[in-house]
Amino acid sequence: MIAPRDIRRKKCKWDKLDKCCCSDYIDGQKDGDLSMANPNMQFVRNRNARVAERVASKVTNALKSDRAFESGSLALSAHIAGAAAVAVLNLPVEARQELTKRQAELMRGVRRLVESFGDDPGRGKIKLVVPEAIEPSKGEGLGSIVSAEEGKRLLGELAVARKIEDWAGPVAGASELSRDYGIPRSTLHRWQHSDEVIGLLKGTKKHVFPVEQFIDGRPARGISAIVSLAGGHRVAWLWLRQANPVLSGRKPIYLLKQDRVDEVVDTARAYFNPQ
Repeated sequence: MIAPRDIRRKKCKWDKLDKCCCSDYIDGQKDGDLSMANPNMQFVRNRNARVAERVASKVTNALKSDRAFESGSLALSAHIAGAAAVAVLNLPVEARQELTKRQAELMRGVRRLVESFGDDPGRGKIKLVVPEAIEPSKGEGLGSIVSAEEGKRLLGELAVARKIEDWAGPVAGASELSRDYGIPRSTLHRWQHSDEVIGLLKGTKKHVFPVEQFIDGRPARGISAIVSLAGGHRVAWLWLRQANPVLSGRKPIYLLKQDRVDEVVDTARAYFNPQ
């Protein structure tokens, strides 16, 4: 049994821990931060990430049908709400009480902060100093042009063979999907031709289908839009499986399976069709 004094000591320890982690989370999680030796620090970071994700998800679901939000603005608003919720959560009780008394002032400050990013289009850009005199290049150049066959041969000497499962994850053929998931071949064929399912060429003729894209016996909604933006199934699946920093480090395919289609499509459009 833990004595009351020990309980107070542990609570004080966690209060201090929360305070030190708040600013780190708001500044942005770095890849190496989660590998820190302190398990308590990692626990708090994971908790903060879960809170931010839940808040962002609820904001997105509540406003996804609101036509007032333009493309991309809903996802950004949801991320800001999630970050703000984590900041409030990690504040001491006294600070939260003070903010409650000054809500109007807080809202004005947040609005001014967000608007300030639109006031200066050059914010964050590095000013380059171009010298008046430019020294001519003295490199060896590109070399002679080789034929397509010679180019393939040279690439073949450098390329390393990889199994499709190494980069695409678990895959299954039409027969396996029919047997294990009850998906008829005709339905799978129709999905593939309408780009509703990702099909990857294995070998010269056979197509296989990444298992991760299926939920409840059908592909996640929104895949066809990603294929259209990416220009092909292989590039689309590479993008869908990679952790995306704009989506708080989550894989886009996981968000599609949560029916967060607009958020993923907006992110894909900004990636594949930058303005």
